Amino acid sequence: MFENRVIRWRDPAAAGGFTAVFAGDCCPHQKGAELILGGKADSIVAGVKDFFAASDLRIIQWETPLSRSESPIDKSGPNLLAPPESTALLKCLGIDVALLANNHIGDHGPDVVMETIGHLASAGMGVAGAGRNLDAACAPLALERKGIRIALLNFAENEFGTAGRNKAGSAPLSPPANIGAIRAAKQGADLVFVAVHGGHEENPFPSPRMAETYRAFADAGASIVFNCHTHCPGGIEIRNGIPIVYSPGNFYFPWASDEPMDAPWWTGYLSRFHCDEKGAYALELMPYVFDNAAVHAIPPAKERKFFEYMEKLSAVLGDQGLVQKFFEAWCAQSGMAHLQMAGDSLKSAWPLDMSSRDNVRKWLLARNLFTCESHCDMMKQFFRLVEERRLDKAAALFPELAGFQSLPWMAR
Repeated sequence: MFENRVIRWRDPAAAGGFTAVFAGDCCPHQKGAELILGGKADSIVAGVKDFFAASDLRIIQWETPLSRSESPIDKSGPNLLAPPESTALLKCLGIDVALLANNHIGDHGPDVVMETIGHLASAGMGVAGAGRNLDAACAPLALERKGIRIALLNFAENEFGTAGRNKAGSAPLSPPANIGAIRAAKQGADLVFVAVHGGHEENPFPSPRMAETYRAFADAGASIVFNCHTHCPGGIEIRNGIPIVYSPGNFYFPWASDEPMDAPWWTGYLSRFHCDEKGAYALELMPYVFDNAAVHAIPPAKERKFFEYMEKLSAVLGDQGLVQKFFEAWCAQSGMAHLQMAGDSLKSAWPLDMSSRDNVRKWLLARNLFTCESHCDMMKQFFRLVEERRLDKAAALFPELAGFQSLPWMAR
């Protein structure tokens, strides 16, 4: 599948194409913010900077609002925030576009969404996937490289911070509307790039619903489908000549204290697509690991282990029956934990008291199980397993799934 870091599924149609690199989740908060404010942005990305520089178009998933003041919304999960000076990291990489459709861009409210867009624009970057209202957030970003017109669309699963008719936020995942947007964008562009933010955190495989949706995007006219959010590397599928990246893992997502770098959180890969006027024809990967201080290219010996893993991971995607079984195993293991967590939260918050912010936040944990597509996938499948009395049988496959969470190039 991969040869010298590259998978190629056709020859280029003609000379004069371009390359586009996509990077995964980037949130330079906590230790990262300290380094950037200390003038060390360039040292953070020095190990991968050349890969970006050798690309014609540079795109990154930017998973944090930018502001000097906090105004956290009520939600489940953390409210992320980074200082506006964090754009220095993007400047060091020559980033052209920040993808903003994600579950954290609205963590500090609509005004900070617009403030973030302003900081990125002042730093010379375009944005996709967020805007002053629903229409603006869902609008394609028009780009051009080597005379080839590109429309970039960016959507996120429906957690928190989604845009409304008169509310700034992120563009929501809504397959019928998204497919319509892809088809419309195709009328005015040569290529349509679709970036999505969704999936199950720490699960290296997509749910059947995810795979079906992303394949539908490819069939509707997307030239590339690129997904982020799972915080671990995912596989790659080529569907009728259209590449689907299910997750590149995190790009740079440090924490307050030094953590052991032996978990999937601390690794990922850059995706460089080779494109012509017909679409992408090859994909080059650059694997890396990161710590709180920097992103590091992995050495050749460990690179071999990475690509062996990617071959194995991607092969599973061609077996829909096995994808379904792994998803059932995931739901059997994780569904019970999420249900217990939501139940405990609601018990302590019963009845709903709208005057208590803490009480409302506890209810929002359960809300997310209904409104986030991936959480909803998990709970629906969990209850089907309960109904069919197959919970134990599904859970028996979890150790095999967990084996994919052990990454050989991360071993010390």
